[in-house]
Amino acid sequence: MDVRFSGQSLFCQITRSELATLASGRSVDLIVHLPRHHVFRLSVRPSQLSAERGWKLDSDPTGIWLTIPRSELEMLGQTTTFAERLVREFPVSDDEKLQVILEALPDEEKDDRSVLEITPTPAATS
Repeated sequence: MDVRFSGQSLFCQITRSELATLASGRSVDLIVHLPRHHVFRLSVRPSQLSAERGWKLDSDPTGIWLTIPRSELEMLGQTTTFAERLVREFPVSDDEKLQVILEALPDEEKDDRSVLEITPTPAATS
């Protein structure tokens, strides 16, 4: 998993094999070793809950934990030629939001790709 912060956005790029790991019910983690024997972890986990209740973002000084409904993860990986994204905003204060983007990379080279963004309709997420 590759992770990038930009403004009020968190981009998580995963490979098809990491997507398969999430689809099987297991988490995908990025662990960054820091000075003084500290570790920062970003963990993406599947949830069995519905789309509205299943998205969750938690953090503390040691890491960030993102939980995504398994039903939405299953929408990714339908094509091998496009990068596919799930996008969700989380309130972080009264007037600030953090946009989280989970992108499943296609099987082809990362530099030569197109992006297909998947936005579930309200009827599909109930």
